[in-house]
Order: sequence, then C-alpha cells, then structure tokens
Amino acid sequence: MVTIKCDSCGAVKPTDLTRPGREWILGYDLEIESPWRLQRSVRFLDRWDDRRVLELGSIHFCSEDCKEDYVARSRAA
Repeated sequence: MVTIKCDSCGAVKPTDLTRPGREWILGYDLEIESPWRLQRSVRFLDRWDDRRVLELGSIHFCSEDCKEDYVARSRAA
C-alpha cells in the first residue's frame, strides 16, 4: 500500500474511500538539465488522478494553502 503525504506540511492522505474528505492537489515539479542551462517547471493538474501519483516528479498537496506555500518556497530557491 502506498502512503501519500503532503509535500508541504506532511499530512497523510486518507485511504478510506467511504469518507469524503477535502480534495487533494496533484502536480509535477520537474527539472530539465542541459549543458547550457537548468530549467524548472511546476505544473498542477485540474483534478486528482490516482493512476499518476507515483510518476516521476509528482507532488501532492492537502490544500490550496500548502500548494501556495510550496510555490512561494520554490520561487525563493
């Protein structure tokens, strides 16, 4: 079984499908490196997709606030 944690605050996504909870946010944080530059891209999907949660570069957030906090921290880096 896979445990999904918020990449901002560390909250664990509930696995109980019978209890509706708040909607989680799925996105990607990818870095592409070439000999001349480093490019970083942060993208978010419009809905949660269980089939894509383990893909390379995937990021998970429990709320909009956590997503915004992550984006603010990544801009500072």
